Amino acid sequence: MLDDVIGALIGLVVVSGILLLVLIVVIMDNRTRRMRVKLLHEERMLALDKGLPVPMDYQDGVRQKRRPYVRGLVFLGIGIALLAWSGMAAGDEDLAGMAMVPTMIGLALIAGDWLNERRNAPKAQVERGDYASEPVKYP
Repeated sequence: MLDDVIGALIGLVVVSGILLLVLIVVIMDNRTRRMRVKLLHEERMLALDKGLPVPMDYQDGVRQKRRPYVRGLVFLGIGIALLAWSGMAAGDEDLAGMAMVPTMIGLALIAGDWLNERRNAPKAQVERGDYASEPVKYP
């Protein structure tokens, strides 16, 4: 009886600790991002006051260039590694079932990145003789 209670408490403490750790990481990331935007704003205002050229835009400093497919490939690699491990463990069905979770997440992330790139790709302009390609500028 006491062993069951202690086992449940250990599980509760571990899960709570992991959730708390994730929450702390998210809060610190948000705080860092807000601080960076605030410093960029102060820098911009100082440059405007002194008549200097305005520094880079906010989004240039805050947003980092995203590398597509990387997260999906990482999840897919983890899933494939777990599937290989289950194969070496004499066909452990439980491990193979758990391996499908990161595998499917990886495939979904790769498909999402592929669809995003297709959607954001520049569309080919169809040349028609009805309108000028550039607007006419009058003197």
